[in-house]
Amino acid sequence: MRILHTNAAYWPFVGGAETYLKAMSERLVAVGHPVTVVTTDATGVQNFWDPRQPRISDRETMLNGVRVVRCRLGHLPFAPWSFYLLRRLATDLARMPINTRPLLGKLAPYMPRVPGMEETLEQLPPGLDLVHGVNIALEWPLIAGWRYARRHGIPFVATPFVHVGEWSVQRYYTMPHQVAVLRDADRIIVQTSIEAQALAHLGVPEARTVRLGMGVDLYQTRGGDGTRFRSQQSIRGPIVTFMGAVTDDKGVVHLLESMRRVWDGGSDATLVIAGQPISPSTFEQVYERLPEAERLRIRRMGTVSGQLKQDMLAATDLFVMPSRVDSFGIVYLEAWAYRVPVIGCNAGGVPAVIDDGQNGLLVEFGDQAALASAIEKLLAQPDLRRAMGQHGRLKVETHFTWDHIFQGLQNVLQELVALRGHESKAE
Repeated sequence: MRILHTNAAYWPFVGGAETYLKAMSERLVAVGHPVTVVTTDATGVQNFWDPRQPRISDRETMLNGVRVVRCRLGHLPFAPWSFYLLRRLATDLARMPINTRPLLGKLAPYMPRVPGMEETLEQLPPGLDLVHGVNIALEWPLIAGWRYARRHGIPFVATPFVHVGEWSVQRYYTMPHQVAVLRDADRIIVQTSIEAQALAHLGVPEARTVRLGMGVDLYQTRGGDGTRFRSQQSIRGPIVTFMGAVTDDKGVVHLLESMRRVWDGGSDATLVIAGQPISPSTFEQVYERLPEAERLRIRRMGTVSGQLKQDMLAATDLFVMPSRVDSFGIVYLEAWAYRVPVIGCNAGGVPAVIDDGQNGLLVEFGDQAALASAIEKLLAQPDLRRAMGQHGRLKVETHFTWDHIFQGLQNVLQELVALRGHESKAE
């Protein structure tokens, strides 16, 4: 199979969709399928609205056998404010009781703006067997891939990563022009049953929906040295770790406030925060207002990777990401790989990932008292933490390695390519 992926970003950009796409692309190449990724030059999520951010300079490169073609991002005047206003306009149009899909379709090429994407796609060598579009939130690359597939009469698969739940979150993933693409896709890959149900409610055919989920590579996640991390960071007591984008929607501010309650209760736990603040966010303001004694209980790691990341996870006693904006949450799997219990929220796709009371705990988003209580409960019961962590590890081994996910995706792609071949012969 000759496969084209389209997405708003690709490695070294770090995000859930990008981690998934890298893992799938490299495995497809490893078993003999040529893969091209057409993406942008973004290095981080702020690139999409802030032209001052650094870019990836290479326009075309081979990364572990994957051909990556990068299109330059563009920005409207007065960015980033023009991007915020455009997204607000789009979501407001989506709620109007009239057919605004044609207008939204005209706005789509600016969300994000990638002026050369369709031209780049048309310049690809002919003979592709299938197009796979990823991430409906930053929709233009996915929509451009769908348009290319339909122009050339080849199958189109979407992995949209729809974040469901609160309307303030879901509205960015379920606008009429986005849903129309998913309804037309030959297959839609979803992460959880929650996402599948939400799309079915929006009219996406259930018969074309396949649930796969996310994964980790257990070989790559081994080898962490918790003792080394504790020594480097001068930590003696229990460690509560957050890893992800440092934004309000990820719940990191709620976690800060909850840890203050935990510390007031006499805990000597240290909070480790791995990830970069992304504007707009109130995290820095809240952090700077903390008493110095509390800031000394916090380790801000920035973006972590490689050995440092593994050492941090090996040292962690409890992983907490109280987010409302995750369709799945790979970081929970990464914690479970080290037999660490997790705490998440009853929001997005997370309730279909964390089995409450078995491999972690769930709380309501924004309920700082409940979050503090959950943290205190697990910190006070090491046997319960070990049991939950072991259940989490078993769940990853059984269902959520990248090899498991890849086999499911490969089956979907091969089925569509074979079906297209049969139809061509019938004609």
